Amino acid sequence: MPEKERIHTNGTVAAHSALGLLLSAAADELFPEREFYIEHSFIGGFYCHFGQNSPATRDELNQLSQRIKIYLQDERPIEIIEVDRSLLEERFQLRERGDKLEILGRIRQDPVPASRCRQYLDYRLEPMSTDPEALQDFNLALYDTGFVLRSPAVDADLPEYDSPKLYQIIQQREEWGRALHVNNLYQLNARLVENHDLQLPLLAEALHEKTIAEIADSLAGDFPQRRTVFIAGPSSSGKTTFSKRLAIQVKVIMLDTLTVSMDDYFKDRDEMTPSTDGSLDFESLDAMDVELLTADIRRLLAGETIQRRKYSFRKGRGYYNDETRQLDENAFLAVEGIHGLNPVFPEQLGAETVQRIYVSAITQLNIDNEHRVFSSDNRLIRRLVRDAQFRGYSAEETLSRWPSVRQGEDRYIFTHQEQADLMFNSSLIYELCALRPKAEAILQAVPAHSPARAEADRLLMFLGFITPIDEGAVPRTSILREFLGNGAFEY
Repeated sequence: MPEKERIHTNGTVAAHSALGLLLSAAADELFPEREFYIEHSFIGGFYCHFGQNSPATRDELNQLSQRIKIYLQDERPIEIIEVDRSLLEERFQLRERGDKLEILGRIRQDPVPASRCRQYLDYRLEPMSTDPEALQDFNLALYDTGFVLRSPAVDADLPEYDSPKLYQIIQQREEWGRALHVNNLYQLNARLVENHDLQLPLLAEALHEKTIAEIADSLAGDFPQRRTVFIAGPSSSGKTTFSKRLAIQVKVIMLDTLTVSMDDYFKDRDEMTPSTDGSLDFESLDAMDVELLTADIRRLLAGETIQRRKYSFRKGRGYYNDETRQLDENAFLAVEGIHGLNPVFPEQLGAETVQRIYVSAITQLNIDNEHRVFSSDNRLIRRLVRDAQFRGYSAEETLSRWPSVRQGEDRYIFTHQEQADLMFNSSLIYELCALRPKAEAILQAVPAHSPARAEADRLLMFLGFITPIDEGAVPRTSILREFLGNGAFEY
């Protein structure tokens, strides 16, 4: 739950966007001399700050909150308008906002879609609510050196919780981005275009390799007592490639790994219980044959030989091939899949015998200081490319299925993520640049009359902000190869 972005409906997107605009307007009016950032999603809201060396105070949060409440007393606190490009250019130049000028230059419309709160004016990248009643119930809470903007009105019955493990992983990646001077798309594009910096992909991949090696060392410290390693995470987080690369690092320290994929233990489609709308929920634990999976795990841990099960997504059924599997005494058993953090597995196998790793693609990039890149968009673009190439799904099908995928993640994955022993952020600072060419071609094929066309257009606009790079810059062992293809691993 801490990671979730809650963008399942246009109404939720619109409310979040509106609150972000109101907060930006308040920060600009009250503290014009300070830089202000809206960054990643966190604990059911957005993490915001005034820069790493300028901690927010409770008094400042009270001022921001009161100013937003004043805005919301207006009959129309937010205006949805279109403005001449030259007006925005002049404003951004006066404020020395190179990040916004970069994005503005890539918006094709003129006049430009915009939103205004009193004197604060910005381009508009998402749907935005103008209803003050829908935005009244919000709160600002201090967290570390910044604060979190949350809205129980948008997210009904929003609970109180913390996520220190996830926050640490996010902050480590943020610090790495700052060290490289790549915190937003303006800086990323400059590195790739102006400086022709082809080292950036190599540095990003090296960070992955270093982190995976450290995880392998940590696992080895608990071998053989905690021999079963569950690797979990939301859709398109790169769990499969992470598992394969982890196995290589484990081999370096003189141990082996046998990997079992939960995806091979889905029930046949005709055995699944359809949702009320007739669709099949592949994100639900009920879609898996948990009994068969845990039985095979026990047999492997007992030293028995099992026949390998596979699952055909095209045919919607499981099958057995001629391969047999046995776990060596000197090997971990790695079980990879979205439900790896579910308590049902340590309950059945013994909590003292398992270790759990949470994998997710949590982007550290912003579009500009006040507009973030949704981590869920990052994963959706990965999934669009993978589904079109390897699972036989069109972009229209993937986009229509995505809301239920996100709801399943909220229900079955994010609620358990703080129970992980270790975490790995699979995002790569350059990945959208490499994914853009294929993703654009796939999204452009969505029919004009399709209900998914609006979402396709939103993603196409977003991809237009990113400089593409040749796919050849992606190493064959990269997690991106799980989605792009032509990798060193078999899937």
